[in-house]
Amino acid sequence: MKKIFLCILLFSFLAGCSAGSSQDKKVVAQINKYKMTIEDLKYEFKNAPYDEIMFLKTENGKKKYLEGIIEKEVLLQEAQRHGIDREKDFMKSIENYWEQALLRILLERKSREISNLITVYDNEIEEYYKDSGEDLPLSKVKNEIRDIIKQKKQTEAMDNWIEELRKRSYIKVDESILKEVEGL
Repeated sequence: MKKIFLCILLFSFLAGCSAGSSQDKKVVAQINKYKMTIEDLKYEFKNAPYDEIMFLKTENGKKKYLEGIIEKEVLLQEAQRHGIDREKDFMKSIENYWEQALLRILLERKSREISNLITVYDNEIEEYYKDSGEDLPLSKVKNEIRDIIKQKKQTEAMDNWIEELRKRSYIKVDESILKEVEGL
């Protein structure tokens, strides 16, 4: 099921990448059956590594970069011809990347949401200051203490959110099978 979902996701992404003006639909290069449009090339240039951006400002640099893209496409097609794109290891690596990207985006969004809701009050700062035994005057460490308290509140809120998600989920662990796995 995950493989089907990943294929649909990849197809949707590729289809979405091809939307653009009629000018952008013109073919810059063809590598076997693949037709690279102006839009595709613009995307490649836009997403070039930082250290190659200056290189792309010259006509010769653009041509060399295009040659690199063509070489990459030839190699990708060869990998597909050998069926590497359908191998379990490849599919698993794509799945792992997809999961990590999805988790990162979710956690970043939730973290921003939580951060916007967190308030640190002066009495909390004063209490933390008293309990810390800090030698410096409060006025010198107030912002640091505020950040520490805010971070602690954010971590607690994130942990509570995750725990709430777990409570709302059906989770069942077969302990006998788990013991078999532990023996590996």
